[in-house]
Amino acid sequence: MKTNSYLYGALVALAFCAPAAAAETVHPAEHDDTKTPELTTTSYRFYGELGVGGYMDLEGEDKHKYSDGTYIEGGLEVKNGHWFGLIYGEAWTVQADSQGNAWTPGHSWGGVEGGLNRLYGGYKTDNNTEIMLSLRQDSSLDDLQWWGDFTPDLGYVIPNTRDIMYALKVQNRSGDFRYSVTATPAGHHDESKAWLHFGKYDRYDDKYTYPAMINGYVQYDIVKDVTWMNGLEVTDGTGQLFLTGVLSPNLAFRAWHHTGRAKGLDVPGSETGFMASAMYEALSGLYFSTAYSYAKHRPDHAADETTAFMQFGIWYEYGGGRFATAADSRFYTSNTSGDPSDKIFLMQYFYW
Repeated sequence: MKTNSYLYGALVALAFCAPAAAAETVHPAEHDDTKTPELTTTSYRFYGELGVGGYMDLEGEDKHKYSDGTYIEGGLEVKNGHWFGLIYGEAWTVQADSQGNAWTPGHSWGGVEGGLNRLYGGYKTDNNTEIMLSLRQDSSLDDLQWWGDFTPDLGYVIPNTRDIMYALKVQNRSGDFRYSVTATPAGHHDESKAWLHFGKYDRYDDKYTYPAMINGYVQYDIVKDVTWMNGLEVTDGTGQLFLTGVLSPNLAFRAWHHTGRAKGLDVPGSETGFMASAMYEALSGLYFSTAYSYAKHRPDHAADETTAFMQFGIWYEYGGGRFATAADSRFYTSNTSGDPSDKIFLMQYFYW
């Protein structure tokens, strides 16, 4: 591997970098399903969720055409003493036109895409340190993908490595100081090697092709209900990601810089950005949220670009947490490059 020195350095950096803020408190639009049960006897828990709804562009070629976002996910969690494990899968609909083109707004369902996204086992020590080995796993920074974002759905996607296969993950998310570190070798898996396949529109397993990497975070509660977070990702050949942020019950801020990815995972270059978000609970279970996101993209082989947009969202949770209704909107500001379409989002959630 070309960057062994980077990887070892990253471990040291995570151990000593400034305290971080990935708060244990789950904001309304997130249901935290990554924690192991707190029971002392053998336990089995089947849980999951269903979302029915989707998106609509307000401008452009797909103006007022519906893009379906309906999905279902679920899994079985097991714990026996200090040992625990999880198998968890997900699937969503794929719209297709009469020529067989996938992800075509305004058309009916052509098929389904899905697979297993978590399959791991682990051991939890007496001091709450969790050590996990996986065949499918969320990276440590994937656990924080929407950290500091109070809006329901349309927030900015930071270009860190998310879903991975064979990995070692070590974390302790109890107390005022928390951390998580994940390391994985390069992934060479794609849909041609998928364990599950749902037809010609299923490209789910293509995401498991990625460079070797290590990522993680530390977080610290500065004062009651205020958390500071710092994160780091080091990859073999596609640069490093530096992440920081502060989270409180109603306000949040995060900023990032990636040295090797300019826009998403596949465009070489660099990216720098930030997001500020706010939330207000108007009534019990009814939350209003807003956010502003800004990112500067500097591709190696193209002109610089800017992405900037505002969001306004609503989240209403009821039925003892069994149901939720969400709406979100994204409006691009005048400093955005190109002419992307504003859009809206509406979804009904069911949890079990």
